[in-house]
Amino acid sequence: MFVWAHRGASGVAPENTLRAFEQAIEAGADGIEFDVHMVEQTPIVIHDAWLQKTTNGLGLVRQATLAQIQALDAGDGQTVPTVRETLAMIRGRCQVNLELKAANCAMVVAAEVRYAIEQGWFGPEQIIVSSFNHKQLHIFAKQMPNIRVGALTANLPVDNAAFALDLNAWSLHCNRDFVDQALVDDAHEKGLKVYVYTVNHIEDIDYMVSLRVDGIFTDYPARAIQYLQVKTNSC
Repeated sequence: MFVWAHRGASGVAPENTLRAFEQAIEAGADGIEFDVHMVEQTPIVIHDAWLQKTTNGLGLVRQATLAQIQALDAGDGQTVPTVRETLAMIRGRCQVNLELKAANCAMVVAAEVRYAIEQGWFGPEQIIVSSFNHKQLHIFAKQMPNIRVGALTANLPVDNAAFALDLNAWSLHCNRDFVDQALVDDAHEKGLKVYVYTVNHIEDIDYMVSLRVDGIFTDYPARAIQYLQVKTNSC
């Protein structure tokens, strides 16, 4: 099973920081998922629209300047990195999943992904771009059709995985609380990978294994990898 470090190893380090990403790599995560907002036409790595959620700042991310955000503490002295800084640091040591959070970031993120590939940091096959904002996914895919896209859903769609096919998605990223066997089977029949978020507990990992999903997003990649290895060896 593919293990995505959700916002890095966010269960043991400040989420969406370079430290969390480094710890995820050290844990042996197959990939790192991180979130993208925009400030002054620069994509930055932070999950929430409000600074106080994960930093010592106050107010909306989009109303701050880049300099103001870079001066904030994102936990344990860590700063809020840019997408370029993040891609340069990870540099192909695992796969990456960029989740588009900002309303109009697809074009800028496409430029950053293109730059990372041109620099030799990643191969196209190492990158997934995902979003709940399917319009942004569509825009991104038109700009970079060689990059995989993941269709995010927080619910159980009436038509199962059909909406992901409409987006020409490579994978379906779904909520732990709503995924079921019918959705997984339908996605697989349509040639889609199924990744489930956020899976932190052993009981949930066992359930995902029983559903035959392709991977999980977890805040504790080291623990998940260790458990999956033990489970595989005991079978």
